[in-house]
Amino acid sequence: MTFRSVSTTRSYEQVVEQLLERIHGGEFAPNQRLPTERELGELFGVSRGVIREAIKVLNSLGVVESRQGSGTYVAANLTPSVSRALVLSAKPEEASLLLLMELRQALEVLAARLAAERRTQAEVGPILDAARATVVAAEEDNVHDFEDADLRLHRLVVEAARNPFLQTVQTAVRDIQRDVSSRVVNMAGAIPDAAEQHERIAEAIAGGDAITAAAVMDEHMGGTIRALQGVLALPPEERRNVRYLDQK
Repeated sequence: MTFRSVSTTRSYEQVVEQLLERIHGGEFAPNQRLPTERELGELFGVSRGVIREAIKVLNSLGVVESRQGSGTYVAANLTPSVSRALVLSAKPEEASLLLLMELRQALEVLAARLAAERRTQAEVGPILDAARATVVAAEEDNVHDFEDADLRLHRLVVEAARNPFLQTVQTAVRDIQRDVSSRVVNMAGAIPDAAEQHERIAEAIAGGDAITAAAVMDEHMGGTIRALQGVLALPPEERRNVRYLDQK
């Protein structure tokens, strides 16, 4: 077993990164015992104190668990750790939001397609209602109500997709966006366009039209990314005069 040697600056973070790679890559399976602190220290070429710090981080992520008198083991259920790992991996720079939105676009398109294929009749009404609420909010120029209805719609769509892993990642992505997008604002005019797309997405899901639902969601997220690119191209002092980025 070999690991890359690490630098001395915040070296525990590099240990965390490499161990996460091995765990999520399957080299360390759920319930498998990790090497001891001494063994890991030798493998990484760092002190046991650095290894302890790394294990603390992995514990907080829910990736590993310490068992009294036995050692440190990979957690039996790694699904919740996906959300925490994604949140902690987000970088604070505003430009990194573009990378997040690229991921969101793929996830939202998948969710819309699956929702159209798998939604129950009972789920159709709430999805249509949420989409209509964004239209009303856009007509009234009510950004707060738009954001509330927008969040509700996207949550309902991913729930109707019936894929718990997709739902976990979507929740994590929304958490990241909520943390970093408070410094970014929305291009004027984007909300009415988004509301119109919401209605088309909801109607396609209601009609079981997976191809249209996915296509319009792709258009919708692409417009959001273009608006974000426009905002980030502005000098920071000018962004305050542009609308706040809707949360989706």
